[in-house]
Amino acid sequence: MPDSCDHAPVTDLRRTYERARNLTLPEQVEECVDLLGHPEILVTELLDAFCCIDDWVDTATLPPPDEIEEFGVVDLDDLANEIFYSTREIAVLKEPCGFTSFSSDVDPLRELRPAKKKGERDGFDFVGLTCDPSRTPVLGVVQSDRDTSAYPLLLRGLASLSEMAPAAQIERMNRQFFMGVLAPEPQFDLNLVVWDNWERNDRASLDPLTRDLAEQVKAAIVERWRHPGILRDIVCLRMNPKRFDGRMRFDWRV
Repeated sequence: MPDSCDHAPVTDLRRTYERARNLTLPEQVEECVDLLGHPEILVTELLDAFCCIDDWVDTATLPPPDEIEEFGVVDLDDLANEIFYSTREIAVLKEPCGFTSFSSDVDPLRELRPAKKKGERDGFDFVGLTCDPSRTPVLGVVQSDRDTSAYPLLLRGLASLSEMAPAAQIERMNRQFFMGVLAPEPQFDLNLVVWDNWERNDRASLDPLTRDLAEQVKAAIVERWRHPGILRDIVCLRMNPKRFDGRMRFDWRV
């Protein structure tokens, strides 16, 4: 149920993400291993999150989509700081999963959450459309100083997916961020983008654990979600945040 009449519900899955992003890398490894032993915990949180948001949307008055700004009134300084600005083409080396970025900083419940600090992101860091013939819509989350590995990125991506999955939310997001290309029951790719780091550390062991957890979650969505086709693939990519040139490296796909 909503925490207040003014805000959207805060689900257990969202709380799990908020806790995970404050963990150290060794603590993230420990938690991810625990979830691999009991994947039903995360699966239940995901399914409950979808049902919670879906039921809430049925009775809530959602704000209309924001009007798309004319280019002339866009803050060009802000645009220069966005890696995934509208129309940017992103190539993935040795893997046909490049995409065109449509929008950055896309939060399905932006207007319905408590105010957040500048620079904090609760939703997707970018959305777009694959460049292959399938033209699959992409939802992306990117590593930051607050999300230090693929593990919290997976949790944020899944929490945000549950918050935009209801039909009314899809319609709002389609009009505001996807240029109207989404089908009534779209199928998405979820991209987890981590920073290149050649040093051996706890993240090196956490990335494959996250892949295994993603595999468990993907199977559960297919078997038990109301919209089993909503998630096509979960893809992990790597980028150099210091000198990003529009190219990424493929890591894994579920």
